[in-house]
Amino acid sequence: MAEAESKVVRYRAPIAVSGAPDYAVRVNGRRVSVYNSRVAAFAGFSFSGEVEVAVTPLATVESVDLRPLSHGIETERDGNTIRFRLTEPCHLSLEINENTRRPLFLFANPLEEDVPESDTPGVHYYEGGRIHNAGLVTLQDNDTVYIEGGAVVRGAFEARGAKNVRIMGRGILDGSGYGKGQQRMVQFTECSDASLQGITILNSGHWTVVLDRSKRVDIANLKIINWRDWDDGVDICGSRDVSVDSSFIRTKDDCVAVKSVHYGWDGGAVNSVDHDCRDISVTNSVLWNGIWGNALEIGFETRTETIRDIVFRNNDILHAQGRESTLSVHNGDRATVSNVLYEDLRIERVDGFLFDLKILHSRYTKDDERGHIKNITFRNIAYVGERFPPSIIRGFDDDHLVENVVFENVTIQGKHIDSLEAGKFDTSHCRDIIFR
Repeated sequence: MAEAESKVVRYRAPIAVSGAPDYAVRVNGRRVSVYNSRVAAFAGFSFSGEVEVAVTPLATVESVDLRPLSHGIETERDGNTIRFRLTEPCHLSLEINENTRRPLFLFANPLEEDVPESDTPGVHYYEGGRIHNAGLVTLQDNDTVYIEGGAVVRGAFEARGAKNVRIMGRGILDGSGYGKGQQRMVQFTECSDASLQGITILNSGHWTVVLDRSKRVDIANLKIINWRDWDDGVDICGSRDVSVDSSFIRTKDDCVAVKSVHYGWDGGAVNSVDHDCRDISVTNSVLWNGIWGNALEIGFETRTETIRDIVFRNNDILHAQGRESTLSVHNGDRATVSNVLYEDLRIERVDGFLFDLKILHSRYTKDDERGHIKNITFRNIAYVGERFPPSIIRGFDDDHLVENVVFENVTIQGKHIDSLEAGKFDTSHCRDIIFR
C-alpha cells in the first residue's frame, strides 16, 4: 500500500491509564492504544483513504465475527492475527470465538475538522496524553469543549439555557468517579444550536447524554461504552429538531430513548411537563443494548400532548440482550405518539421482544389519562438471529388504541412476515395493522 493512499492519525493514551491486556491493534503497521472497560476493550483512530487493520487477541482464534455483519468486511487470518481493510469510517465490534463478554470495539473515525486553538476565548481545551480531573463543568453561550485524542477527562458537562455550545474531539469523557445515579455525563437543558461530536463517553452511572427541553441539537460520531445501572445512552426529553448520526452506543439500559419528562436540578422528576417532542432522527448508527432496557425506545415517560415525527433509519442493532424490547413504543402517560418511521434496520440478536407497542400504566406513570399510538411504520426491517423473537401490540382499552401500524418488507430469519401469526404477535386493543 502506497503511503499517499491513506492518512492515519493515532492517539497515545496517558501513561497512567492501564491498557487492555488481551488485544493488540495495528493500523498500517503502527500500534494503536487499546483501552480497557468492564464490557469491552476499545481502540480508535482517524483516517482517510484505505487502511489495513491488524488485531492480535490473547485468546487463540477459532472463529471471528466482525459486526455489523451488513458491512460485509472480509477478514483474513495470519496465525493468530486478524487482518482486514477499511475504506471509510465505521464503528465495529470484533468478537472472537463468539465471546460477547469481551469484544474489541474499534472506532475508525473520519479525520477531524474545525479543531479549535487552545488559547481561543471560550474554549475548554483538554490536551491529549493526559488525565484531566475536571469535575462538573458548566458551559455558557458559545463555549467549546475540545477533548483531544489521547486525553481522558474525568468529569461531566452541563449547559442551562445556553446557545451554540459545542463538545468535540477524539478523547474520552470518563464517568467512573461518580456513583450510581449521581451525575449525567452531558446535559443540555433549554439549550439551542448545540452539538456533541467525536468523543467517547465511558463508565456512565446515570443517563449519559440528556437533552432536556432543547432544540436544534446535533449528535454525530459519538461513542458510548457503559455497563452500569440506569446508564441510558441518549435520552431526548421534550426536545425537538434533534439528530443522532453515525454513532456507537453500548449500554446496559436503553441505547436511545425519546420521552417527555423533566428532571429538576436536584434530580427529582417534575410531574407536569407539556413539552412536546418532535422532529427527531437516529441514523447510520450501531447499537448494543445490554440486559436492561430497549435498543430504540419511545417512552415510558410521555407526559405531554404529542410525540411525533420520529425517524430511526439505517441502523444496525448488534445485540439486544435483555428480556425487554428492541424496537419499542411504551406510552405510559397521556401523549399521542404518532408518525414514527423505523426504516432500513438490520438486527442481529434479540433475546426479548422484537416489536413492542404498548399503551399502559407503568411504574413510571404520572398522568391520570392514557394516551394513543398511531401511524407507525416499520419498513425494510431484517432480523437474522438464531432465535425467533415474539412481538407485542397492545392498547389500553377501546378508547386508547394502537392503530394504523404498517409492516412493510419485514423479514425474520429470511422469512417475509405477512401476518400477526407469522410474526408471533400478542395483540389486544388495536386496529388497522397492515402487512405488505
